[in-house]
Order: sequence, then C-alpha cells, then structure tokens
Amino acid sequence: MMDFETEAGILHYLQSRDKTRSIVAVKKLSGGNANYVYRGTIAEPCTDLFGGRSTVVIKHAADHSASNRQMALYGDRMAFEQTALGVVAEASDNKNNNNKEDENIETANVKVPRVLYWDHENNIVIQEDAGIKSTHLKEFISSLAQPPKPRLAKEIGSSLGEFIARLHLYGFRHRSELYPEKMANTEALGLSRLILYDRFPKAASKYMEDQPQFDRDVIDLASKWGGDRLMNEPETLAHGDFWPGNFLVDTAIGEGNEITIKRMYIVDWEMSRYAPAAMDLGQFIAEAFSLNKYRHPCEELMTSFLETYCKIYGDRLTTTDLKTAVIHCGGHLMSWTPYTGWFKEDDGHDAKTKEITLIGAEFIKRAWIEDWAWVRQETAFRVMIDHLKL
Repeated sequence: MMDFETEAGILHYLQSRDKTRSIVAVKKLSGGNANYVYRGTIAEPCTDLFGGRSTVVIKHAADHSASNRQMALYGDRMAFEQTALGVVAEASDNKNNNNKEDENIETANVKVPRVLYWDHENNIVIQEDAGIKSTHLKEFISSLAQPPKPRLAKEIGSSLGEFIARLHLYGFRHRSELYPEKMANTEALGLSRLILYDRFPKAASKYMEDQPQFDRDVIDLASKWGGDRLMNEPETLAHGDFWPGNFLVDTAIGEGNEITIKRMYIVDWEMSRYAPAAMDLGQFIAEAFSLNKYRHPCEELMTSFLETYCKIYGDRLTTTDLKTAVIHCGGHLMSWTPYTGWFKEDDGHDAKTKEITLIGAEFIKRAWIEDWAWVRQETAFRVMIDHLKL
C-alpha cells in the first residue's frame, strides 16, 4: 500500500506514473486540516505537461483528517471538489453558455484552480498553483502592519461577494443539471451539520448558565432549525466552506506604494453541495467579523461583500435567508472562533471565549425572534436588511 501522507511517499507515487513523472520534488504545505497538501516542482516545464507550469499543488484525501487521524472523513470527498471545480471552470470558460457574460462564475480577479490530473482510485488531485508567494486571506490581513485601507478592504469584499453570488446564481439556474446526480454530496451535508449546528448547545452551555432560560432554549431551537434547513433545502450550489483560509491571495504593489490584489483563488471545494445560499454568507461574515475584532478593523470587507452579493443574487433573498445567515454566523462565532487561533490559550482565553460565545448567542437570539432593528444596528447584516426593506 502506497504512502500518500509523507513527502517521500507522495513523490514515490508521482515518479511511478508517466503523467506525473516530471514532478521531481515536493514540499508539504501548512494550513490544510482535512487533506494532505503538497507543492510539486516540475523539472523541465513544457506545454504538454501541466500546461508549462513550473509548480503545481497536489492533494490527497485520506479516510481521516490530516490534522487529526482520529477524526474519520469520507475518502470520496475529493470527487466532489473535482466536479465543482469543473463546473466553475466550464461556466467561466464559456463552453456551454453561448458566451453569456452573466453565466460566468469567475470574475476579473477571483478564480478557481484548474484541475490538471485526477486519480479517483487513490483520491489524488493535481491542481494549478496559486503561486509560491500567495497566502490565504486570513493570514494576509493578520500580517499587515496597519489595518487595510478601506479601498483595499472594499476591493476584496466586493470581489468575493461577486464571485459567490455568481456561483449561487449559476447553481440556481442549473439545478436540474447538477442536482442530485452530480452535486448532492450528502456526506458533506451530514458533516457540516455535525461540526456546526449540532455543536450549538455544547458550545453555549458552559457560558450561558447565568442567561435567561429563553435564551438557552433558543440555542437548541436554532440548532435543529438550521440543521434541518441544511439537510432538506437544496437551494443552490454552495461552496460549503467559504472562509478566508480558503481564499489564496496574490498581491502586487501599485501606485503610491499601495497593495493591490492581482487575483484570488477560491480553493478547497470538497464540502460543496446543494444547500441554502445564506449559509455561505453566514460563514464568511463570521470570519470577517473575527478579522475585524481580533486582527485589524475592516468593516468594509463585510459591507462591500454583502452589498455586491445583494446586487447580483438579491432578487432571490428572503427574510428566511437573512435569518439563516445571521444564525449561521452566530453559531460559527460560538462553535469555531474560540478554537481556531483567534486568541492565544494563555491570553485570557476563557474570558474571551465567553465573550465571543455570548456575542454569537445574541446574534442567534435576535435572528430567531426577528429583531431586525437590533441586527441592523449592531451588525453588517444591515446591508441585507436594507435590501429587503425590513
């Protein structure tokens, strides 16, 4: 049995196959939790092998998490990533849409990596490399010496909002072609419910003991309601893990020595599925909220994202979508933010965990009772509220 979990093992695999033998060196990349991810170097780039590229990214999906072998995962998840990437590429390359601009999913500067090689039997995919100097958006913003200028935050937010709105619009229009035959991904739906909605009660319990009974009951009700929506309402094609760690950013220095975005790649599509569109929004806003709170002020990242999204997909948005997005956001803040490196273990961790848990719980309660005046006053979701004229 071949070893795909080490550099030596994956290189041995690559060297044993004619189509991948030109890859002569690999280096494991950090940042991936679910999969084993490597950058491969090609000895003599030529157009016949990987399109003349000098580096590629190699991913292997095992039956467990790469960061936690005790966490079982479904090994076939890479098949859904490969399918989703193909859908986005085909739509954006105008192969099947009669050159209709509004059928494109990719934007001028937001792309997906192209699939260059796919071994279904071993769950190995080789993809286009976003670039040796690329970094994910969470790391990019966190590493800045000063807060991003409003122009830059708006550019990033608007670009991402346009991309995910185009994806949702395409998925909605082409549902009969893609669902359920190609993109049901019931395993991803079940996993998402398990690691988010089903975690609401446990995440809240320790820090809500002194809260009113109604507030605690709402957490349980929202947990079931959101989980049921996820499992039973295949609205459109959703990314399923739409957070800044999955946006690879390639930057440049523009006029006045200002940072500009050359392009962003949206990666890690194995959780893609047909589900409510608003859940992608909720996850992004939760992570952008954390960037704004724990790293650098960047409110414009959230508002420009939602403004652009509403312009493109807004005709299909309802109050239920708003409720879903805010609950998903609050649940993410409770269930994930305290445990994903936003603040250090020895830096008042328990107090900060309680604070963000109660913030998330407040989001959930206000959405549950549809207190849109509070949501509008306190959160970036005011953009959706104004769009819906609530």
